[in-house]
Amino acid sequence: MKYVLAIFLSAFTLIGVAQTDITPQVADALKKGDANALASFFMSSVEIELKEEGNNYTAAEAKAVMATFFSQNPVKGFTIKHQGTSKLDDQYRIGDLVTAKGNYRVTFFMKKVGNGWQIKQLKIEG
Repeated sequence: MKYVLAIFLSAFTLIGVAQTDITPQVADALKKGDANALASFFMSSVEIELKEEGNNYTAAEAKAVMATFFSQNPVKGFTIKHQGTSKLDDQYRIGDLVTAKGNYRVTFFMKKVGNGWQIKQLKIEG
């Protein structure tokens, strides 16, 4: 009986963790070049670094910046290449964004907020 209970609790914990991981949804938004979907994961203030120019934006401003970027660089695909945890316990993901105008390295940092994660920083480097 203890064995069954242990398996049940382990499965429940894994399901809870999987529900808070936004990586698949963020990767899908990047893959589709969908600024609206991407912005739904932004913190109220987010740092966007685009081609070596960085700035802090409200979530609405960051959404507009990303919409402009995606309209100027039609996306063909996105793949996560690496993931980890920073010294500040933030999660980060690094991936390759393929667009009609070139390839970019994308890094996004996520901060734990309540029971979930939100993007606090997004870097797009050419």
